[in-house]
Amino acid sequence: MREQLPTQVSTPAGGTLLGSLKRWVSLRAYGLVTSALFGADTSPLTARARFERFARVSRESLQRKFPKLAFQDHNVDGLAVESVCAVETPARVILYLHGGAFIMGSPASYRDRSMRVSYRCDAEVFVPAYRLAPENPFPAALDDALAAWKLVKTLRPDAPLFVAGDSAGGGLSLSLLVRLRDLGFAMPNGAILLSPWTDLTSSGASIDGNLGKDLWFTRKHLETWARYYVGRADGHSPYVSPAFADLAGLPPLLLLAGENELLLDDALRVRDAAASKGADARVLLGKGMQHDWPLTLPWLEESRAAWQAIRAFVEEHTHQA
Repeated sequence: MREQLPTQVSTPAGGTLLGSLKRWVSLRAYGLVTSALFGADTSPLTARARFERFARVSRESLQRKFPKLAFQDHNVDGLAVESVCAVETPARVILYLHGGAFIMGSPASYRDRSMRVSYRCDAEVFVPAYRLAPENPFPAALDDALAAWKLVKTLRPDAPLFVAGDSAGGGLSLSLLVRLRDLGFAMPNGAILLSPWTDLTSSGASIDGNLGKDLWFTRKHLETWARYYVGRADGHSPYVSPAFADLAGLPPLLLLAGENELLLDDALRVRDAAASKGADARVLLGKGMQHDWPLTLPWLEESRAAWQAIRAFVEEHTHQA
């Protein structure tokens, strides 16, 4: 009989004085930068331009540092998909749906992150340039995610395949799983959802409970950004807000959430809903952490522990269909 694993574990908080100071400074700097650049009233085009300016990195600059890093370009019906491989013989494939509140982000601005996902997970990583809101509201991003899934399945039919994403991309990953199930498609081996935004109606208790603890988001951020993506759709639709979906029949889920972020309940409720349907759903709680901490603050002990848990998860489920 398979061992029953805990549905929630926590990352260790750094215990040394120097570690605690590094953690405090890193978190405050994170909050200052994100709140200054991406306010609730910042226009989508301005936020998108700022994100690209600060996060975009060229392939050439990365390959100068990492000569074995390999990129490939793919296209399906006009949807560009970039693959990144930082290991010579990847053990698995990951379809990664980037974050950015559905209004910003791209394969280029996630290139450094996808490279690190590839290296840490021993995987080839595919990142689609899904259409962004408000120009392209729901269901454009979900349609593109499905198209990217089909492409990856065609390109790598025999490889163990995972879906992953952060923030809006984490919620989009869960919506994709629900849609794959509803279409009768085979499920991936598992899914990794980092600080997923799964409820675009902003009904989670942590949105008010963590107000002031979250160093970036406010309720206004979430409500404003949700309107750009939801458009004329119903925010309670399971494809828009998969926190409200029937999560039966989904593959194993690893959800990560910062203890102090507004979206904490967006992960906890998914864990509970999936587990109630018999799914293997676990939450890794980042003690004292903020939104997307393994990606934005990779030098912290809490982030290193998170990546170790992610690696263990993909290795555990690589040979389980």
